[in-house]
Amino acid sequence: MIVLNLLLSTLSGGGRTSRYADFVVVTLPAMSFATTAQEFQQVQTWARSKTSLGNVHRDRTFFVGRFETVLARSGGGLATRGSRSILQRIIAGMKQGGMQMEEWSIPHNINESVEVKRRPAALDPAA
Repeated sequence: MIVLNLLLSTLSGGGRTSRYADFVVVTLPAMSFATTAQEFQQVQTWARSKTSLGNVHRDRTFFVGRFETVLARSGGGLATRGSRSILQRIIAGMKQGGMQMEEWSIPHNINESVEVKRRPAALDPAA
């Protein structure tokens, strides 16, 4: 009898998820991160259909790599990434929930707006 180990069942061993209003905190062995509830649902659905690669570390890397927005916990070997506005919403929800923010890897300039200035169009000398 062939038993297929699904990616999600391999990852759930030793880990847990905690869902709050607009975000989910995912705790895996040696790392923890927060993401939006909608994005977690999409990645969870994707992971249910995938088979394990046979190595828990590779499975975890493959799973975490699917997230676009991640607020990482410090010391977990994972970098915070994603849209500033979405990260701000996650941070606001965590503060509202009374979570300790010192242990999370929050970008220092998260509240500053970033404007991308376009270069002026080059004039065509042939015209």
